[in-house]
Amino acid sequence: MIRVLPILLIVAMSFGQEKNLPQVNLKDMKNKTHSLSKLVKDQITLINFWATYCVPCRKEMKHLNRINKAYADQNVQVIGISIDDSRTVGRVKSMVKSQKLAYTILLDTEQKLYKNFNTTAMPFSILVDTNGKILWEHTGYLPGDEAQMEVEIKKALALQKKG
Repeated sequence: MIRVLPILLIVAMSFGQEKNLPQVNLKDMKNKTHSLSKLVKDQITLINFWATYCVPCRKEMKHLNRINKAYADQNVQVIGISIDDSRTVGRVKSMVKSQKLAYTILLDTEQKLYKNFNTTAMPFSILVDTNGKILWEHTGYLPGDEAQMEVEIKKALALQKKG
């Protein structure tokens, strides 16, 4: 039992480490630069990384649109970040229009932010609190994943009320 305690302590410490959203500036589709930390300040934010060539990303978008609308009055927002590179970024605007996306879309054409999360799968979503602390991460999309997103958003809202 005594030998197990140090291992448990190390495991507990690694889970207890807070991860914060990196401080980056990203451009929108009109080439305007935005500070991501300013965009998420004071709002619970679901950030979704996607690309025009990602089929599951397209399937998830209608749910993200609904979540953005459903929780807007509760200080929750969705931000989509396209990781299309310079060859495919031209398709982003038409994708946003065809999907009727009503949430903020930013571009990470060099994948500088996306690479911070050590993932290669898409879509990739993170939920951050009003201070930019990462509360939850999720990779991929299967029908029903949006329900888990809403559970996590509701947890974040409850935490915010306590704090």
